[in-house]
Amino acid sequence: MLAILAALAIGSIIPIQTAANSRLRLSVGGFPVVSALISFTVAFLVSVIATAILVGHPVPDFAAAVREPWWVWSGGALGVMFVMGNILLFPRIGAVATVVLPILGQVVMGLTIDQFGLFRAPRLDVGLGRILGAIVVVVGIALVVGVGKQGAVVSGSWAWRAVGVGIGMASAAQTTINGHLGTVAGSSLHAAEINLAVGALLLFAIALVTSPRQLVTRPEPGPWWMWSGGVIGAIFVAGGATLAPVLGTATTVIGINAGTIAGGQVIESMGWFGAKRLRVDPLRAVGLVLIFAGVVAVRTL
Repeated sequence: MLAILAALAIGSIIPIQTAANSRLRLSVGGFPVVSALISFTVAFLVSVIATAILVGHPVPDFAAAVREPWWVWSGGALGVMFVMGNILLFPRIGAVATVVLPILGQVVMGLTIDQFGLFRAPRLDVGLGRILGAIVVVVGIALVVGVGKQGAVVSGSWAWRAVGVGIGMASAAQTTINGHLGTVAGSSLHAAEINLAVGALLLFAIALVTSPRQLVTRPEPGPWWMWSGGVIGAIFVAGGATLAPVLGTATTVIGINAGTIAGGQVIESMGWFGAKRLRVDPLRAVGLVLIFAGVVAVRTL
């Protein structure tokens, strides 16, 4: 139960990361790749410091990691794919679909990983109860984000919708891969270091091609919390790598997503971090109840 609560807690701070990175984007001239690069770089530095303090040495066991399959190094690339995918999807399929479709992909991939033990994850049977629980979570999320309401109709081509599901699947795979990498690199914190370093290098390469001038431009001043995205990113990557071997991929990603939705609702209802203040209506309240019921069902059935 404590592990589930940890997944919910990690998810609950993700909306703060989203708000921070969005605000940071304004301070770097509106370039999303540059704000993502800063976030990844800060996350990497935080991860190194945390590993040095908590584990005693910040250097991963590269010799052991090199002997593993090639895919253990792909977590950072999958993380960048998720970040950049959301940037591309938002103007093409709308906010609602950008939220729901990746979550659908995460749930499907999480259950698949558990059932077949992909990426050397512990094999967990996926019975009818867990599938129904996952469906309940997706329905609850749909209610919370307003699917079916006026202005919330999914637009765009089926190809872009498939991309939304695909980046969600990549995110679930990232969680599992980092969990396995943690067992060979020394700890989940060491796995997070590798993951974030790879992601930062990829984003740096993308920024060199798309916005090189902005790399040498000093960010405009802004609120202190716009720099917190990297710290939260480090917590997310290390937390996911720690929880996946314990809970299974499906329960981990569903628990984190449930926490994200709930945390987002709290931030919106309070108007924190620059969010427009919105009250929780009855339909959203029902959706939140369904989300938490589904998380419990996926874990216990």
